[in-house]
Amino acid sequence: MQENLERKLVEAALGGDIENFGELCRRYYAVTVAIAYSILSDHQLAEDAAQESLAKALVNLKNLKNRTRFAPWLAAICRNTAKDMIAARARHISTEDLSQVAQKNNDDENNRAIRRAIEQLPNAAKELIVLRYYNNLSYDQIASILGISRAAVNGRLARAKRKMAKYLKRNGFSESEL
Repeated sequence: MQENLERKLVEAALGGDIENFGELCRRYYAVTVAIAYSILSDHQLAEDAAQESLAKALVNLKNLKNRTRFAPWLAAICRNTAKDMIAARARHISTEDLSQVAQKNNDDENNRAIRRAIEQLPNAAKELIVLRYYNNLSYDQIASILGISRAAVNGRLARAKRKMAKYLKRNGFSESEL
């Protein structure tokens, strides 16, 4: 049923109905921010990437082959946009910028350790962790957005959590703190 509604929204948007594309944007904005955040680790940049991704999706909607796969297609656009932003930022970053970022980060030590544990994960695993635990999406919602099965979401999240636990143990967290 969800796929059918998504297909109808996409087809209407392709027919020139911008309100239907607006509905797609409302449905997937938070998800695209989460995906971008999993790559960029900066909420404002993630919002910029999400908006840019939605704009790219509007311009390239005619290239979407399977009308029921809008969410996975948009997720791929968002990943690529965020990666492009990292590459652009890497070309312009200086050591002063890095020290300012370090000074701004006043989170407590546990939050920093958890963020480091997330950062060491592969991008696909980071994306799952952010969608599940920062955006509180269900396994079914994640599966639909990423175009994978619910079982794949479960298995990948379990592996990501094990990697994070191993990282945290190596960095001084006790078994009871995990």
